[in-house]
Amino acid sequence: MELDKFEEQEKRKSSLKFQLSLFFVFFFISIFTVFILTSVLQVNAVTRYVCSQLGVPTLDRALAEIDVDSFAALSKSLDADDPYYEQTRKRLLEIKESSGCLYLYTMAQEEGTVFNYIIDGSAEPDDLVNFSPIGSPEDLAEWDEAVLTTIRTKTFQMGTIDQNDRWGATISVYAPILEPDGEMAGFVGCDIDASGVISWIRTQVFWQLGIVVLFSIMGIVVYVVIIRKVNRIFV
Repeated sequence: MELDKFEEQEKRKSSLKFQLSLFFVFFFISIFTVFILTSVLQVNAVTRYVCSQLGVPTLDRALAEIDVDSFAALSKSLDADDPYYEQTRKRLLEIKESSGCLYLYTMAQEEGTVFNYIIDGSAEPDDLVNFSPIGSPEDLAEWDEAVLTTIRTKTFQMGTIDQNDRWGATISVYAPILEPDGEMAGFVGCDIDASGVISWIRTQVFWQLGIVVLFSIMGIVVYVVIIRKVNRIFV
């Protein structure tokens, strides 16, 4: 009888320990899941905020400066001597400088996913490092998916944070240049400095991770204390 009682206690103790262990496993998984989801939501929220407050207004100003018919004609001729080219390029440069974005440009389709730079408001023409000459082709297949979505849907799109861009960490926003019949003559893009955003995100993630570690340590301590009490109860 004593042996049976002892075995029954051991089974109950093992079962209780298993249940407690399972509970704390789910507890830790829940904490880290909340941490990951919160971090992702924060990144998305900050990205959307930066794009809506800086990128979208910049694109709206750029679109207001673009005469669609003249732009479409320039896209076909690629004539750098066209007065419209220089006039609009200077206006884009002014918008770029006043808005604080890194890079402001327009592109039109050449073939497939290959697009030509048409008007580039990045820098002066003699600055070949920053300035893309009219007709300079780019295969957008290697770009952010957002630019392809803009072309496909003819709607404003924002990209994700790119930490490997040649300009440094950037967020890009794109808008279609639409003809009166709704066809797309090209698109305008704006690259925004994301270094400040990344610093803010890293700080937030650091503090959140600290809270996760604190709760995890507290959970481990509580688990050890409970297991010890379980062992005492069944002695």
